[in-house]
Amino acid sequence: MKKPMTATLDLTALDRTAPAPMPDPIAKERTVTAEVLGRPLQIPVKDIDEDPAQPRQEFDAASMEELEQSIRLHGVKTPVSIRPHPTEQKRWILNFGARRLRASKSAGKTTIPAFVDRSHTDYQQVIENLQREDLKPRELAMFIKKKMDEGEKQAQIAELLGVNRSMVTNHLTLIDPPTCIDEIYTSGKCVSAKTLYDLRNLHKEFPKEVERWCSTAPEITRATVSALSAKLRGPRKQIASSKGEQSSEERMPSRSTTSPSVIVIFQDRSGTVDLHHAPQQPNHLIIHFADGKQEEVPARQCQIDQIIFQ
Repeated sequence: MKKPMTATLDLTALDRTAPAPMPDPIAKERTVTAEVLGRPLQIPVKDIDEDPAQPRQEFDAASMEELEQSIRLHGVKTPVSIRPHPTEQKRWILNFGARRLRASKSAGKTTIPAFVDRSHTDYQQVIENLQREDLKPRELAMFIKKKMDEGEKQAQIAELLGVNRSMVTNHLTLIDPPTCIDEIYTSGKCVSAKTLYDLRNLHKEFPKEVERWCSTAPEITRATVSALSAKLRGPRKQIASSKGEQSSEERMPSRSTTSPSVIVIFQDRSGTVDLHHAPQQPNHLIIHFADGKQEEVPARQCQIDQIIFQ
């Protein structure tokens, strides 16, 4: 007699002890994002790394101490911006908010409010600091130099930052300046990129006189630098007149008692025309470029960017 056939039922699906399938990390992330839409996440400060390429490098000690005290009492009111770490899971890279992150760590905070922004670019980082006037002139200068080293032109950098091209030119004077000008900037005696640009150009003509003046001047402003320029360049006109030579200012009517500074663009490089020395080649100009180099270039290839009457 044959045994009746029996069907085997798979009951493992009813076994509550069976391991659950692994969650989809992307789906989980989307769920979390949806749940906190419009609200910042609370991210552990230990999981956030500062961007090593961030333009902000100068942190005033007194200002940081005040921010730390405020965060200790009131917390962080404005969330920072972060993006996922490119190589390490569960870690983040800071977009904006280095001061808040550092102060939170010093204040003993374990988390910080943050928004996730995956579309971050280094230009956005600089623009955010410029709009808040938090970026120091040399920090901006270093960013501009980095972009130029990457092959970008001054005009393109200015356009992407939303600033005038002359602002880019002026800030480049803070890259490897003469010692006297570097000391003026680092001491806080003058941090105006435009003023230091004019002073650096004057230093190219009168290095010893400018160095002596920098060490003794009680105040360094646009006005005092302009006065120094008139004082140093004045004797040259007197010498020329005593020799019976007629200077260009005497031959032509001028709006100023001193020669103006003529800023030109040559092959997308900005520089100041040397109006006090004759070029070796006809129809050429001697240009002191913002990167510190001096070259003699064809005049017809130069475009006037601005003329500054001192």
